Amino acid sequence: MDFASATVHKSGNQLHVTHGDDKGVFVTFCMEAVHHPFKSEQAGRPVFEDVPHVQILFPGDSTKKVYRPVDMVGTENKPSDPQRWPQQWAAFLAQSEQAQVGTPLTEWSPVTKSVALTLKSMSIHTVEQLAEVPDHALTWLGARELRDKAKAWLLAAGDGAAVMKLQKENDDLRSDIEALKAQFAELSKSKKEKA
Repeated sequence: MDFASATVHKSGNQLHVTHGDDKGVFVTFCMEAVHHPFKSEQAGRPVFEDVPHVQILFPGDSTKKVYRPVDMVGTENKPSDPQRWPQQWAAFLAQSEQAQVGTPLTEWSPVTKSVALTLKSMSIHTVEQLAEVPDHALTWLGARELRDKAKAWLLAAGDGAAVMKLQKENDDLRSDIEALKAQFAELSKSKKEKA
């Protein structure tokens, strides 16, 4: 599903429409000092309070950006922002860097550092985000081919994980066989000594 696709959700007698999903978005949380007019009037000076905000960037679309206070409650149809992005929220609370989940483009061999930085300027930080960029956001030359490479690489990496799992199981079985051989040799040796 891309960001332009609409999905209708039914809840009782009400319909709710959402466009796209959270897959591939770049999310960060930050603290914003917000002017509090009522408290300022009471204090006779400007009073500000820290309010957590969320910034949502859509990879490949430099015109679409959401910046708003964090929704801590959510609704029946939509989870709260900390529930939607728990890893970024946890990093925000720990005051550490809010790294995106996935393979950083700077660590992906098919792109040069300059291409990785260009993609980063378009809010595309990981190979996974690149693979999710919708067609309408691929306006620059070579973008579709690069996105297709990212999709193919992720597919191959998924297959590689299965191969690595099988290889580990094979190694475990080999070590078990070696242990059984050693036990058998020990039993044979002790039988010969008794005879």
